[in-house]
Amino acid sequence: MKRWSAIVVIAGVTITALGLSDVQLHRPEFVARASAQHAPPSGPTQMRTELNNETVLVLRIRMAPHEKTGMHDVSARLVVWLTDADIRDTKTDGTTNDYRRTAGAIEWLQAQRHSGENLSEAPIEFLAIIPKPAPSASP
Repeated sequence: MKRWSAIVVIAGVTITALGLSDVQLHRPEFVARASAQHAPPSGPTQMRTELNNETVLVLRIRMAPHEKTGMHDVSARLVVWLTDADIRDTKTDGTTNDYRRTAGAIEWLQAQRHSGENLSEAPIEFLAIIPKPAPSASP
């Protein structure tokens, strides 16, 4: 349980460091994306919920060697790479970016529509840590 506590703390610190305010986290489009389906039909095929509570949704996502995903929407999230990764990211306008990540790398990704491809001979795995907006106080 300590491991998840550390990940949640990292997510909170990252959100604060990036200057994401409560106002940004409560925008309707953020709320809609953060509460989207766990496994969109065109997203990665191997996705499971590791933690889902009132403050955060943590998904473990695994892509098989050379697996490609269709175009899909993702919410803003903190990504923790559990394995080394060699990825191709394709945007809606057709532009592609190839990048490598090492196991243990952490990055913030903005909400986006994209498709992905695992370019390596090995599976890749990462955690997507999606903060949820704080519930509004009742009068």
